[in-house]
Amino acid sequence: MPTMPKELKGLIPPSKIYTKKNRPKLTESSRRKFKKEFLVEYRKEGVTLSAASKKIGFSRQVLYKWTNTDPAFAIEFEELRFIKTNKSKKEFDEKHKNDEEYKRKFLELYSDDSYSVASALEEISSEIDSKDFGYWMKVDFEFKKQYKMLQQKTRPTIAKRTELNSAIVSAGVQDQQNKFLQAFTENRFNVTSACKVVGIKRSTVNGWCNANPDFRAALEAAQDEKEDWAEDKLLQLVDQGNMPATIFLAKILLQQRNLGRRHAYIEQPQKIEGYVKHVHSFDQDQIDAAVRGNQMDRIKYNKILGLDDPTTIDAECIEVD
Repeated sequence: MPTMPKELKGLIPPSKIYTKKNRPKLTESSRRKFKKEFLVEYRKEGVTLSAASKKIGFSRQVLYKWTNTDPAFAIEFEELRFIKTNKSKKEFDEKHKNDEEYKRKFLELYSDDSYSVASALEEISSEIDSKDFGYWMKVDFEFKKQYKMLQQKTRPTIAKRTELNSAIVSAGVQDQQNKFLQAFTENRFNVTSACKVVGIKRSTVNGWCNANPDFRAALEAAQDEKEDWAEDKLLQLVDQGNMPATIFLAKILLQQRNLGRRHAYIEQPQKIEGYVKHVHSFDQDQIDAAVRGNQMDRIKYNKILGLDDPTTIDAECIEVD
């Protein structure tokens, strides 16, 4: 988008210019690199989870998704979160030293449909709870696979309900996204104002853009609509005979042949080379007046500096080749 000239400020309502982040597409190697950078940053003393995630340019939701797909990252991530609560690595290892035995007992109990997840965990040990179960699901894909198989086999109703709940959550998120897009267009294409109307944070919108290509495409389409809105406002001023708006529009449209909507007007400085020759001519009266003035000034400054005092030596250094 071109820069608005100062003559138009105040005539067109201000709107925050959208700049799309040119983040390269994530590959497996780049994702590993970001995970390593996050863990290095998060290990530092006093660094919170939010600060570390902001340092690498990702939201906390992205980090949580990584823990669900990368067991090695999940182990280090959960260990650091545990240590950040004023605990030690020794305490973390002590807490999970019996995990393999607990997981085996859990699968045995859960094969009986009279046991729920909570009741099975409670019978195994009073020291474990649903958080430990969530940790097992992240770091052990084989345990997660066996748990899902048992759920489908012994509790098909629960499995179907889980799928239904996931679908409902997805539909709820999509409805919220649609409300945001509508509020975005109704509030002069301002992301912050739209977030306040819907009741969400700006980071939520960023997370939607990273995770949902369809929502990102819809938001970019809305940005195109914002450009059309700005053009309409500019053309209205031109129709009203506003000369600065007319000049600004002419500079954009007449710059070059372009069938697209996205014009980029840049004021290029003109390079002018040349020289100016000054010739001064004085007549004799002007020269005499300049000499007399110089002599009067010298006498005045001599009195101020005390150079008329015979005890003062006025020396002048002359360089001779």
